[in-house]
Amino acid sequence: MIRHAVRASALLAAAVLSLTACGGGDTATPGATAHPVFSEPLARQVHLALRHTQETGGADFRQTVTFGAGKDTAVQDLTGRLDFAGSRGEAASRWSLTPGFPEDARETILGTLPGRGTGDAAGRYTVDTRAIHYRPDSTAYWLRYEGDIEPLWGIDSISHLRGTEGAIGGTLLEVLSAVRPTAQPTTTDGGRSYRADFPLGAALDLFPYDLRTEFVSGPLHATDPSPPVPVTVDVDREGRIVRARADLSSLLSHEPDSLLAGVTTLRADLTLSRFGPPEPAVSATPDGRVLDAAGAVRPSYEVAAGACMDFNTGMRHSRLVTRVPCAGPHDGKVTGQHPLPGAYPGSEAAMDRAGRACARTEGPGAPWYTWSTEDEWTDRGAGRATCYTVATRRSAA
Repeated sequence: MIRHAVRASALLAAAVLSLTACGGGDTATPGATAHPVFSEPLARQVHLALRHTQETGGADFRQTVTFGAGKDTAVQDLTGRLDFAGSRGEAASRWSLTPGFPEDARETILGTLPGRGTGDAAGRYTVDTRAIHYRPDSTAYWLRYEGDIEPLWGIDSISHLRGTEGAIGGTLLEVLSAVRPTAQPTTTDGGRSYRADFPLGAALDLFPYDLRTEFVSGPLHATDPSPPVPVTVDVDREGRIVRARADLSSLLSHEPDSLLAGVTTLRADLTLSRFGPPEPAVSATPDGRVLDAAGAVRPSYEVAAGACMDFNTGMRHSRLVTRVPCAGPHDGKVTGQHPLPGAYPGSEAAMDRAGRACARTEGPGAPWYTWSTEDEWTDRGAGRATCYTVATRRSAA
């Protein structure tokens, strides 16, 4: 009698386990333990895989973003480590451009600097919940950006480095929580490969503010829907995301005056590996000299005559510079600040007046100058010409 009751209880327990494993899933086997991702409804599986990936504590990552113009390319290689548990990350970025890549597109992608053409093709950064530390390869110090970043009104091309799904922004992890698979996944080595898509507007957040202005024009509203962005997401047998690939070409504007007019393809490819708490730990504060960007990064027209500056601030803006001591390496030196009184005369006349004002400023090296924009001129009631020289190499005075 007792043996009969035990056997009945065991059969009932097995039946309950079987129902639990099968409920809501598309691949579970009766009697098997429910998988944290694959046992759930298909529509939720990529979202759950992202959460399961974050629960591992951390991962190494590599993402390549490729702009294509015929046979020529501009490729960003972004590598680093993510500490999901500590909300920290570190990364190195390097751009590689083929000689024939269009010049306007090259300047737009790398950003422009005063007197040095394009911005640095390589740099490093660390990110946590409080600050972004950025170090271009051309300097021996880090810039710390914290809080609201507005050295010029409406300009902030560094905050995209702060992510929400991972500490490092600008990766495909940022769009995966919203994707929905469009077909049953294929199975590879116990894992899954999903074909999905996400809204085009979400892709804009992967890029710096200034670069977004060269993509598709206007806000993307539900009332004016855009084509979805196709993405493929690979998940391993443990339920962790190991790769995501997206075709972002629909971001590219077809307007003839776009600075990216010669670019016809845009793709991103992200891989994750070495899951688990990062070893060694990711530090919130990088080694070496750190400058507070709130005080060091200023518009060039605020740098006093005789002071020195570096051009690469990470903000990708030609009117922003980092004030540095002239006794150390620097990119340029301000030789004069001259008022340009009266109403804004138009861009050509403003440039001409600034050139004549700076021609009177004596100083070693080739003369360069900038002048106030129309908005700055109007807001101040007058313009200003900033005269400076550019070092042929980073040197000390």
